[in-house]
Amino acid sequence: MKQIISVSIFFLAIAFLQSCNSATENATAEKYVCIPCGHDCDTVVTNKPGECAHCKMEMVKQSTIVYANILPADLYPFITKTGTDSVLLLDVRTAEEFNGTAKEKFGRLKNALNIPVQELKERIKELELYKNKNIVVYCSHAHRSAAAAYQLTQNGFTKVTNLLYGMHMWKDEVKDSASNQNLYIAQ
Repeated sequence: MKQIISVSIFFLAIAFLQSCNSATENATAEKYVCIPCGHDCDTVVTNKPGECAHCKMEMVKQSTIVYANILPADLYPFITKTGTDSVLLLDVRTAEEFNGTAKEKFGRLKNALNIPVQELKERIKELELYKNKNIVVYCSHAHRSAAAAYQLTQNGFTKVTNLLYGMHMWKDEVKDSASNQNLYIAQ
């Protein structure tokens, strides 16, 4: 009888340890999110890679999303504090949007460099000069800029900031403030 109880306790102990190990693995398992696109699905977290059911963006390790975000109203103070020579404004919209020839006209930021997000992978070397500068990435609604910000951080850029809500917010809410007039070009 003692032998049966000892064997039972042994197997219960093994089962308990396996259960604890499984719980620890689940707690420390990497979490995945879609490459930020600016939609509500950016907050969805899963336990495996794949494709986002909503936006179809790739699911990536949550720990790899390392860029900052900034509100349009905070951009001018950020540039003033950081110094205009230390900040690159990167517009990742199409050339037509950047130049004001597209149907929707949101304006653009002065002294911005235009590299459409569709071309960023091929043109990333053009930005090597700015690797140690602050790069603020923007587009019209912050869908493409988030993806571009992610891509930059994956290529070794460490001071990357995404302009939340994009130029449509800037046009509607921020551009009329006196300090931001120095930064905005209407189209």
